[in-house]
Amino acid sequence: MSKLYAIGVGTGDNSILTLKAVETLQKIDILYCPTSKNDNTSIAYTIAKKYIRDDVQIKNRHFPMIRDKQKLEVVFDEIADEIKKDVQLGKEVGFVTIGDAMIYSTFIYILRKLKDEIDIITISGIPSFVDVASKTNFPIAFDDNAFVVVPATTSIQKLEEYIISFDSIVIMKAYKNYNDIIALIKKYNLQDNTIVVSNASLENEIILQGEEIFNKKNEDYLTTVLINKNF
Repeated sequence: MSKLYAIGVGTGDNSILTLKAVETLQKIDILYCPTSKNDNTSIAYTIAKKYIRDDVQIKNRHFPMIRDKQKLEVVFDEIADEIKKDVQLGKEVGFVTIGDAMIYSTFIYILRKLKDEIDIITISGIPSFVDVASKTNFPIAFDDNAFVVVPATTSIQKLEEYIISFDSIVIMKAYKNYNDIIALIKKYNLQDNTIVVSNASLENEIILQGEEIFNKKNEDYLTTVLINKNF
């Protein structure tokens, strides 16, 4: 029976895709690639393309970054229906996503629509904050540390509560409110306990620590902030 494969492709370096992800990419017939902009560019596809057969049908599908839930549901329904039809036609279908498919991923919206309709297999990928922590030798948690992972869309009030309450804080996609996040870090004098990485493992990767974080502009969507009060 044909299946849908959700494939996490990691953060940008195509050499850190898992062996299982590579094997899956090489056996699919159709690959769905989410895009967030109208230019039809998929970061996930760019990372994975080295391992994709030439005869695979690529379907770039636009997932708009808007707040209107009704409009979003229409988009999710249309894409989910298309994927379902492809699987029911006997095709092995893949859906690539940056990082891991189960952490703040576009795929989760499709999963909610199709989890009871077709067979779905999810292939783990390396999340950005794990990649960032490893390449900078910056522990996320150790001993009895508690840590929390939050999206940057969380309110600043809530983020401040997390910074007060947890030993380590991971803030993903720190884009639109980057300046507010940095202001909180400065307020609690945590700049020396903070790593900021934009576009992890991509050609335009930026890694900042200490006072450097105050000089960064906030134009990079793929920005991850790691705070560890004990390191």
